[in-house]
Amino acid sequence: MMSPRSRRRPLPKGVVVMLAVSAVALVAIIVSDFLVPPTPEDQFRILRHEMNELRLAADSCREAVEREEAELRAIDARFDSLRARIDYFERLDPRGVPADSYEAYLDVFNAYNAGIPERTAAGDTLEAHYQACRQLVWRHNQIADSARALAEELGLLRDSLGDEPRR
Repeated sequence: MMSPRSRRRPLPKGVVVMLAVSAVALVAIIVSDFLVPPTPEDQFRILRHEMNELRLAADSCREAVEREEAELRAIDARFDSLRARIDYFERLDPRGVPADSYEAYLDVFNAYNAGIPERTAAGDTLEAHYQACRQLVWRHNQIADSARALAEELGLLRDSLGDEPRR
């Protein structure tokens, strides 16, 4: 029995030649990009593009961290409220929580303890995202420094008095 592959008709010779020529041209373009370095102007455009992408990513990251900070503050406010209720129950009587309040006290106490993993995870996530944002900003600043140095080299920057670009 013939396999499904063997039933297919072979590609016309012209199509095979065209695909081969296209593949060779593509390889030549890729190799030339590696062998011939981009011009300083092209390097500058690449740096500007990368800097813009990093700025967008850093802004997005900052907004996400701000949302996470707000969520963490809300969690902390709930914890403060639960802690205040626990303290209230514990101050009702110097000998301990009164029997008629003990069930409500345990509910609050258990809710406080049950929320600890959520609070810990939210804090850890916020810290990790904050560090990731710092890395984006650091990388952006590196690219900006490189772009500025290249712009100075190309004479694209005006001096501090607003005079013509330095050459």
